[in-house]
Amino acid sequence: MTYEIPQKLQYEEKIIFGLTFRQLVYVPFFIIPALMIYLKSHLPFLMRIALSALLAAIGILFMFFNLLGYLKNLVSWMRFREARMTDQKMKEFLGLKKVEKQVLYVERK
Repeated sequence: MTYEIPQKLQYEEKIIFGLTFRQLVYVPFFIIPALMIYLKSHLPFLMRIALSALLAAIGILFMFFNLLGYLKNLVSWMRFREARMTDQKMKEFLGLKKVEKQVLYVERK
């Protein structure tokens, strides 16, 4: 029995603690400062907990919920949201040759 293997198969190697390299890159930027604030800071106790929990939560969002991808999509949406049908960017995006009397002429590919 044969079957096809999908070409767009994405696999990332688990390095340590079941985390990929991309996930481990975020640890020094969020989790370590959160621990430093909690353990070494001279702030009041509730302030330390709030700041470290906020940093840890942002780090977890980046690590496990692909927050970077969502932010990239948001930025591209913000740039493209004011596009009109007659704009050059929209014509390139849709592959339009011309727009005439509410008819769209599309380039063949």
